[in-house]
Amino acid sequence: MMINTNKIYPHIIDKIKEWPIYKFYRSKTIYKKEVVQMVFDNIIEKFGEDVRDEVLKCTYLELKRIKSNPWKVDPSDEKKFWDEIRQLILKSDKCEELSICHFHLKRIITRYVEEIFGDFKVNTYKFARVFLTYLFNRLFNGLFVGSMLNIFAKRRSLKDKILLAGYVEETRDLFSKGDVVFLPTHQSNLDSVLIGYAIDYKLGLPAFSYGAGLNLFNYELAAFYMSRLGAYKVDRRKKNSIYFNSLMTFSMYSIKKNVNSIFFPGGTRSRSGELEVNLKTGLMGSLLEAQYDKIANKGGKIFIVPVVLNYHSVLEAKPLIYSYLKSSGNKKFMARSKHMIQRSKSINLFKSIYNIFTKESDFVLSLGEPMDVFGNTLDNNGFSLDSTGKSLNIEDYFKREGKLVKDTQRDIVYTKMLAKKVASSYLKSNVILSSHLVSFAFYRCLEEKLKFEDVFDLMKYNEKEEKIDIQRLSVKVSDLIFKLRKLQKDEKIILSNEFEFPLKEFVNTGIKKVGVYHREKVMYISKGSAVKTDNFGLLFYYANRLSFLKKILN
Repeated sequence: MMINTNKIYPHIIDKIKEWPIYKFYRSKTIYKKEVVQMVFDNIIEKFGEDVRDEVLKCTYLELKRIKSNPWKVDPSDEKKFWDEIRQLILKSDKCEELSICHFHLKRIITRYVEEIFGDFKVNTYKFARVFLTYLFNRLFNGLFVGSMLNIFAKRRSLKDKILLAGYVEETRDLFSKGDVVFLPTHQSNLDSVLIGYAIDYKLGLPAFSYGAGLNLFNYELAAFYMSRLGAYKVDRRKKNSIYFNSLMTFSMYSIKKNVNSIFFPGGTRSRSGELEVNLKTGLMGSLLEAQYDKIANKGGKIFIVPVVLNYHSVLEAKPLIYSYLKSSGNKKFMARSKHMIQRSKSINLFKSIYNIFTKESDFVLSLGEPMDVFGNTLDNNGFSLDSTGKSLNIEDYFKREGKLVKDTQRDIVYTKMLAKKVASSYLKSNVILSSHLVSFAFYRCLEEKLKFEDVFDLMKYNEKEEKIDIQRLSVKVSDLIFKLRKLQKDEKIILSNEFEFPLKEFVNTGIKKVGVYHREKVMYISKGSAVKTDNFGLLFYYANRLSFLKKILN
């Protein structure tokens, strides 16, 4: 297992037109029809003669969604479509209603599948390579490297700013043995783009299919490119069984067709800044179904790679943490949030733009230990191992009395097993950055000094008046580093290369890098030797990245 490498790997498949995702979307017209039929058969098998009630429930929920939460990206005929289907089914004669329901069910499924499917265009992908290299050079290096006058300052190479850690070689080797699915943590709207770029630029892997929230397609430019770079659309507003079945079937079908896939098992971005622990098992279930189908048809194996993303600065950290605090704190946070929102409006937007283009940052993509769809570890040849290290045949998981049998309830249990293994991997694969540790240490120092019960209690204080002496902070950091080295030795965490710095440089680096894109400073050294923050909420967000350490270190 490697720690923080800036190495660039050669592509394992040079020609883009030989990539599985390219081949998949070249046949998408046929595949769409097959997915529609599969979803239709699933719904009919599940609901039988009660399908009329399920279609009516679907139309009711969709009309409710249109009224309460419309989006720009929604089709112009959205309300007309759902009104028409609802009225036609309600008015249908009993002797005709089943066939009419089947007809309209297929219309609904076709509409969903058309929405979900993306595309993959070679020319767009090649353009994205060039554009994203430019964009990330600016984002992670700073256009002027800290000074509006220092235009010609030397910047570190992008390969030194986007770092890899974990089971990199092992993951690359798996592509010759089966299909690979990445299950990453989720912090920022940049995640999908950054992972996709790192996969191509650093890991040398073929492009993956990935799920993108339909809300991102509200923006025409983003919609144009994402829909041509292998992104399939996920609309979390749609809560009905027909849509969910359509999404699950698409995911299963694309993996069945050997397309490498990415999806975020946490569902949405982590609003608290914490590593995800309680993962959603929805789309994970499609992995079990795809593996069953591959075994039944003498196909290959599916490999799961948990992935942890870490930033020194998350662009959306402030709205995310305020959303979290508002939902979890209710009245405790209302007065404070109004004050902070008003305060933020008074700050010039130019400062945010200036920070993005003048501050340096880093990004770390850490690949967890690969596993099969049941969470079992693998040997060097991709064969599954049990808890004692003995080889096992995953076909046996799907058998009953020696025969392959589909069992939905059984697969739900298996999916929960996988979710636990992935969440556990996140903790072990998490690369701890200087900014995370210094933020965590600063927050702990404030806890010891002010004796507050929770973050809402902390927010009663005024940031301008609270400070921690840098020497005290350094002692706390030193103590934490000592304990963290023991955890790394036991392979429970990964420490970034910054942990090789002398203590003073480590602390200063963490303070300098944390939240560099924000208008308000997460941490800074004021006159003398006092460390302060402009925003307790942002400090809490970045400190939360190591919240799992509280149980370990106490």
